[in-house]
Parts: sequence; structure tokens; C-alpha cells
Amino acid sequence: MTNPLQSTDQAARNRQLVIDFYRHVFDARNPAAIKDFVTEDYQQHNSHLPNGRAGLEALVTEMFRGLSPLPVKPDLLMPSTLIVADGDVVVIAGEFPQPEPEDPTRTYPFFVFDAYRVRDGKLAEHWSGINKIAPPKHPEMTKP
Repeated sequence: MTNPLQSTDQAARNRQLVIDFYRHVFDARNPAAIKDFVTEDYQQHNSHLPNGRAGLEALVTEMFRGLSPLPVKPDLLMPSTLIVADGDVVVIAGEFPQPEPEDPTRTYPFFVFDAYRVRDGKLAEHWSGINKIAPPKHPEMTKP
């Protein structure tokens, strides 16, 4: 029988892993940090995103091309609306305000989710609610 406290502790560690992944990689615009958080055989379940850690590094490098890395902050740049960890799966969801098509000075609420499976303390699989037809614009990339 599994010890419920061990399960709770592992879920908390997995939850923190996802938070730290976002803080160190996306919020800090640092593709080099991916190796600390993602398995080499990282499996991507979105057909428009590359598999493997090297594929993710290339994607993030392109995403932040021409931008300098930022210092890692103690909290997420965009706080999550929901983060749930159960066993080896973590789901994080948040509001990702998007520019209004009719008036780009205004935004509308857009909610996205990412789900990860953790293996041996690293992110091993990823699912997302973001699709290739209408990828959201990152708020940092749309500021004048």
C-alpha cells in the first residue's frame, strides 16, 4: 500500500518542478535551462511541436531569438489560475490575455493549459490546449 504522505510529497515536488520550469525557461527566456527540467526523450503530444529535449530547446531558442535572458524571479510572471498534481501528472492552466483583433490596445481573456508527466524528477511528456491554428501571443512579445 502506498503511503499517502509520500504521494502528497511527490505531487508537491512535481508541482514545484513545473513552476520552476516556467520560471527558469520561459519567464527568464533561457532555453539553456531546459536540460535541468526535461528528459532527453521528452515526448510531445502536440503534432505541431517537436519531440525530444533538443527539439524543445530549438523551439524556445527561436521563440526568444534576439532577446536577452532575464533574471529568474521568485514567482511566475503570469500566475497560474489552476495547478493540480496527481501522481506523476501535473496540469497547469492560466489566463493568457490576448490582443483584441479590433483594438490591439485592449485584451481579452484566453485560457490555456499544459499537462506534464514527470519521470525521475524531470518532465517526460507534454500535452497542451494550444494549437497551431491560433497560437496565442506571449504578453512579453506584444508590448510596444
